[in-house]
Amino acid sequence: MSDALSVEAIGVLEGAFTALLPIGVPAGLSRQIRVLPLRVRPLGLGGYVGRHIEPDASLFGRRIDARVELAVTGGNDGAAGGYTATLSGAILAQTRGDLAQRGIHRLTRVSTEGPRALAYDIDFEFVRLPDAGEGVITDLILNTTPDG
Repeated sequence: MSDALSVEAIGVLEGAFTALLPIGVPAGLSRQIRVLPLRVRPLGLGGYVGRHIEPDASLFGRRIDARVELAVTGGNDGAAGGYTATLSGAILAQTRGDLAQRGIHRLTRVSTEGPRALAYDIDFEFVRLPDAGEGVITDLILNTTPDG
């Protein structure tokens, strides 16, 4: 049985990486992203990382070591190679703060074969923010009278 929080974290990692890329794709070319998780582990103590104030709820998270592959398809090799270089520059030009806001703590380019492929090793941290409080009891009022 798969861990729903880990599955969600992998999907968020793909979205965070996609957000690093320029929006426009040159005519005749397309790009494909593939996330290959290498290791998924709980953050904190068994996944618990603390309490969220508003709404009052527990925070749980995962840490993912993954390889993200980016492939450029279509067009001729010259156009694809130029676009691949543009993508690589856009990804590596991100500031450390911008990466950390997306949950990316390490981003390292890995060598690939061919001018149409890029690959990165990523250390990603995901903490799910709660939608609603857990209904935690904060006060316990006992209206009892002693017998006798």
